[in-house]
Amino acid sequence: MKLALIIVASVTLLGLILMFFTADKPVTQQAVNLPWQINLDDPEHSEVFGIELNKTTLEQARQHFGKLEGIGLYRDPEGHYSLEAYFGKVTLGPFSARIIANLAAPQAALEELTGHTVKRVKTDDGSLRWTLTEQKQAEQGLRQIQSLTYIPGYSGMDADFIEQRFGLPSRRKAIDETTELWFYPELGLRVMVDSEGKEMFEYTVPAQFEMILGDR
Repeated sequence: MKLALIIVASVTLLGLILMFFTADKPVTQQAVNLPWQINLDDPEHSEVFGIELNKTTLEQARQHFGKLEGIGLYRDPEGHYSLEAYFGKVTLGPFSARIIANLAAPQAALEELTGHTVKRVKTDDGSLRWTLTEQKQAEQGLRQIQSLTYIPGYSGMDADFIEQRFGLPSRRKAIDETTELWFYPELGLRVMVDSEGKEMFEYTVPAQFEMILGDR
């Protein structure tokens, strides 16, 4: 009888051991939509935060991020126009950040939009900013996103943090005593590193890096 009990106990213990080692282990979910997760398909296309640059449209991005706060038209002091869409504060992975999308459009089309605005403001650097009418904002949904700006709310993305994720930049440019621009043309990335403020990440495709984010 004792022998039988020992045999039963041994078999039960063996079964439990086998179950422990063969049972499916829970898979640790990897964080996604992080600022250093850049997928490069080719020099003309890259993906970051679920947005494929030069392919994803403004309307697709609005559905992805969940909201769109507005669209602004800019003209810099050199006379170059740009069209920017503001998504406000969104949560991407473990971080919250403000997202701005730069929309692809011919300069002539952007200049024409200045006649369909409700407000014009002159900024400190001499640039002009217009607010488009609601109708014209609604008409921009099919425009493709050519670059993204990511402004994190997390204050820990300092120089050491950035260097650990992206490596050393190919070049740096000092803006003032506390601020530098770090250039990563092979990634289509420019980072503004501010030792006393918030960092800012700007993404485009490598093939357009010098034209959009290079040291103009």
